[in-house]
Amino acid sequence: MDLSSGLTRPNPRRSWQCPDKGVNGGFTLIELIVTVVIVGIFAAIAVPSFVSLIHRSNVRAGADELYNLLQYSRAEAVTRSTPVTIAAPGSSSANWAGDLSVKTTQQTLRQIGASGLQSGITITTAVGSIAFSPTGTSSATACFQVSYANDASVIPQFISVQSSGRIAPPVSTRPGGC
Repeated sequence: MDLSSGLTRPNPRRSWQCPDKGVNGGFTLIELIVTVVIVGIFAAIAVPSFVSLIHRSNVRAGADELYNLLQYSRAEAVTRSTPVTIAAPGSSSANWAGDLSVKTTQQTLRQIGASGLQSGITITTAVGSIAFSPTGTSSATACFQVSYANDASVIPQFISVQSSGRIAPPVSTRPGGC
């Protein structure tokens, strides 16, 4: 056989389909450390964004829950043909994120516990309670601001209740009547 052309004969003991039996195909310690460091850097960059996302989600969920509770109160007043009142504990205008109750004159229809609608949110308004008449009108005009207590970067949500009984869905811009 002429080997002058530079071609060599393959080693019959070596398989070209898989590595040698004596060589492990795992990762080295250096490769593993570099990978862990890169994942750690990405996690450090992403965590603040996730925290802000959770806060925004809590504000939006709290605003949606309050909106649904106000809608429920008005609908029950019309359906039962009796006044229905939604109130903060002690009719305090500063505590709408906590222990809320929806009541007729005879019974409590819904009660939101002391833990409130969502954790970490505050709900501020100028009224302590709103009564819906059997015709669906409201005893007071109110504007609720739902915000996150410890994160000023989260955009608050606003819900307005008009004296006609109309309840505007949560929006991120302050309505004209607020």
